[in-house]
Formats: sequence, structure tokens, C-alpha cells
Amino acid sequence: MKLTMKRGLLPIILAVATTLTVAMPSSRAQTPSAYGLHELPADATLHTVTATPAEYKGRKALKVEFTEAANRSSPGVDLLFDMPTFVLIPINFTNGTIEVDILGRLNGQGLPDARAFVGLAYRVVDSGVRFESVYLRPLNGRKTNPPAPRDTRAIQYFAYPDWKFDRLRREYPDGRYEAGADIADSDFR
Repeated sequence: MKLTMKRGLLPIILAVATTLTVAMPSSRAQTPSAYGLHELPADATLHTVTATPAEYKGRKALKVEFTEAANRSSPGVDLLFDMPTFVLIPINFTNGTIEVDILGRLNGQGLPDARAFVGLAYRVVDSGVRFESVYLRPLNGRKTNPPAPRDTRAIQYFAYPDWKFDRLRREYPDGRYEAGADIADSDFR
């Protein structure tokens, strides 16, 4: 998954992540910074998730899951509508490109309509209360052959808390903030 962004701290909403690469443009050539995400960085903070080292398909990774309390949340709470759940990795970043290998899979502990959403949040401010995000819905990917209209809703942009996916979908029914993709829940992206 590749995302170009302007500024902010970098939290990551992940099921499994293996590496994070941050490239910052400047007048002088710079080597991108790469961070191995096979363990939780020392200065990272968790927001309604747990994070543990794991291995998947022979790759060392950081496994991120909702806390037990988040999994038990009652219907109608924000968890169903883009609740701020993430690992915050404080990286001083202003302009450039972020690349991360991520994988979203169901763990059998989520709500019945869970779709293994996973992505990146950026421009995080106010202690995680406001942020923008791009995320994947692997079980809506065309490789899983979902029914319409889910097949056109595999990638989503939103800005929490004012521009959640449901408001964007309602006010922009042309789908400009979401798209289909050739992904599945068994693929790193």
C-alpha cells in the first residue's frame, strides 16, 4: 500500500504489518527511512488495540487486534463507524511517501459484520481524536468475489470524526472516496 501525505504523526491501523518505509523529498537526495514492524516500537502507543510480535507466511510481523472491550462494544457505537483504533508510531514527518506492507484477516472474535479492515491514519491531532485515514476492506476485494455494491468498496478514505465513511457515501454517492480493488484477506498489500 502506498500513500503520499503532507504532514502529521503516523499511526497505523493494522492487522499485520511487516515494514514501514517513509521517504521525505528535499532539495538533496535522501535515503528513505525503513522501520521493521516485527515488534512494537518503544515509543508507540496503543489506542483500543493490542500489538504483539507474530509470524505469517514466513514473514515476521506486528499483529494488531482490537482489545477485548472493543470486541464487546454494543451495536451503534463508533466502533462500527470508523472508531479511532490504532497503534501510534510518532514519526516526525511533513512531506513524502509512506509505504507499508499490511494484511487484514478476521480472528473470529469480532462482530458478525466484521470485514478485517486495515489501513493507515495520518494527520493525527488532539491525542487521536482527529485524523485522516485510508484503509482496505480485504473481504470486499474483487479476489473474494463479494456481492455488489461491496465489490466497489474495498478501499476507503475518511476523516475522523467529521467525515466518516457513511457521511462521505451519503454526500458523494459517486463513490469518489472509495473504490474496488484486487485484494483478499490472505494478501499482503
